[in-house]
Amino acid sequence: MGQLIIYEKQENNQDMESTKKSFLSMGFSLALVICVLLFIFGFKHFLKGREYQGNAVQKEAESSTQDIHKEYLDTDKTFQSGYIMIKDVPGKGIYTSKLPGEKKKKDAVSLKNGQILWASKKGSYEGKTYYHLRNGMYLRASEKYTEELASYEKLGGYVAITYISSTGVRLRAWADFSADNVVKSVYVGDKVPIKGKVTLKNGDSAYITEEGFYLTTDIQYLNDYTTE
Repeated sequence: MGQLIIYEKQENNQDMESTKKSFLSMGFSLALVICVLLFIFGFKHFLKGREYQGNAVQKEAESSTQDIHKEYLDTDKTFQSGYIMIKDVPGKGIYTSKLPGEKKKKDAVSLKNGQILWASKKGSYEGKTYYHLRNGMYLRASEKYTEELASYEKLGGYVAITYISSTGVRLRAWADFSADNVVKSVYVGDKVPIKGKVTLKNGDSAYITEEGFYLTTDIQYLNDYTTE
């Protein structure tokens, strides 16, 4: 009878051990499944933030390109692209801007008298006229401060002054021989290096010296030794 009780206790202990092992095995398996699921979802989230978005990226790039080439001016169809000359710069200066009508930037540099720029387009924006320059900037068009040129050419060589006068031949800040824009004079015997020549739409022409000043092309004042 005593032996029977001992055997029953042993069997009960074995059943309890077996049950514990089963629970531990199930718990371990469940934990393993959870870890695998967390890894899968976490890896997908990791990839999502780095995957190529295809059309979305392409559309964004196209949008940026369109903004760069956007034309803000109501274009003047009669205007032919060409050179313009800056003249009679006021004390407040003349400035270009990235957009027509944009206020002057603090670090903006004023254009100089006699400076030559290439205007690709001309048109109006909010009732004012602007040039769209080759470099993408905009410049307010003004008969007082800008002059459209018939031509501009780069030259080399020099001119020799032959005009005998105590006042010499005057060099000017821009190509207008009736304006109050005299910078200095050159005298008979002087050789003046030349870098360019402009012709205005009224037919007047002027040489541009190496210093950036303007000199008459009239041969009664000089001998021409310029070369293209």
